[in-house]
Amino acid sequence: MTSLPPAPPDTGRFYFRAVDDTLFVFDDVSETAHLLNAAAGRLFLSLSSTSVAPEHLAEQASAGPGWRDCLARWTDFGWIARDGSGRVRLRDRPARDGEPQAPSGAGAEQVIAHSRVRLAGRSFDIRLLAATDDGAVPQADQIPAERLAAALRVMAFLDGFADPMCWPGSPPPDDGLDLILTPQATIVRCGPRILRTTDEAIAAGKLRLWLLDLAYRDPRPAILIHGAALALPAGAVVLAGVSGAGKSTLSAALVARGWRFGTDDSVALGFAEGRARVLPCPGAISLKAGSLAPLALFHPGLAALPLVGAGTKQGRYLALPPHLHLSGRGAESDVLGFIFPRFVAGAPTRVEALSPSQALLGLMEAEFDIGEAAGNPELDAFLDLVETVPRHAVTYGDLGEMDATLRDLLADAAVQAPAGR
Repeated sequence: MTSLPPAPPDTGRFYFRAVDDTLFVFDDVSETAHLLNAAAGRLFLSLSSTSVAPEHLAEQASAGPGWRDCLARWTDFGWIARDGSGRVRLRDRPARDGEPQAPSGAGAEQVIAHSRVRLAGRSFDIRLLAATDDGAVPQADQIPAERLAAALRVMAFLDGFADPMCWPGSPPPDDGLDLILTPQATIVRCGPRILRTTDEAIAAGKLRLWLLDLAYRDPRPAILIHGAALALPAGAVVLAGVSGAGKSTLSAALVARGWRFGTDDSVALGFAEGRARVLPCPGAISLKAGSLAPLALFHPGLAALPLVGAGTKQGRYLALPPHLHLSGRGAESDVLGFIFPRFVAGAPTRVEALSPSQALLGLMEAEFDIGEAAGNPELDAFLDLVETVPRHAVTYGDLGEMDATLRDLLADAAVQAPAGR
């Protein structure tokens, strides 16, 4: 991006950085990422904490004809404020709300399911509980069926790294988390930390994030990407994409061909000593009905696994044996590239190199978030990674060809990797 105006004042709210001819903006309040074109980027960087007439702002930034639409959207986002004269300014970070409280009625929580897992050499108890906000004894029919089905999918995922050292009389776990279902909401509890939400996907993501935060201390989870991570001895690749792109099916097939499995659904990255590492969370792979036929040769017993969940989210959970898990140690956990796979029935395999901004847009479409202890240094490290490692979109119609295709891409990436990584 050329002819950038001076950066706006630090409000403690925004991270921004030029990537190719775009401006990447992360709003820490809404925890959302945005990629602005050059004109919109100049307009954003012209904002300040002092109110100014929008026409003057647009002229100063050479923003082009779409500047009014930009300001309208940013007003909706809560980025800018307008005074009585219509002048605009950049908003500061608002005061944080108080933490929500979990149900407090003694004895009102009932255990629905329990799992002991082992991650990064430590053991954790995960409990699925039913509760009521008024402290009364919960009844099974008070919990909405969709909420219960979503929670059972979380517990099925955890079976992928069940603690093999858990037996009657075994040592207590190192820590634990609770997933609490009430008639009104889902609550995640980790010591003093509480999240209350009506969005089951947010609850599942927060439980996974807090579990990773308990398990990994150096480095800490910094970036979480909707995708999968697989590795060979040379290093790891992140398979990113929107739901339905075929990442889970591809992961299950690659593991059967000798790849190490880091995770499916959400990839946690940590940064230390100039390296970007996959922090393994090898949960059971969720596979829908359409995956059964293409995976029959790789996993003959898949069709016999029980169905978990309901509706479009229903699937079978394939737990992989520990010897197939990514260890999280050594070179195999170092990220060497980003792959954006897309299955198209009958299509020939096609590999397309992506620019950093194209890859960043793909990661935003797939969705990513930052860890609770992460900040600007971790976002810098993440964008450094996106700009320096190879990035490819791969369209394929034959699952069997992908092993060789990705091995070739990983081998090329290993050659390009800096020495001493």
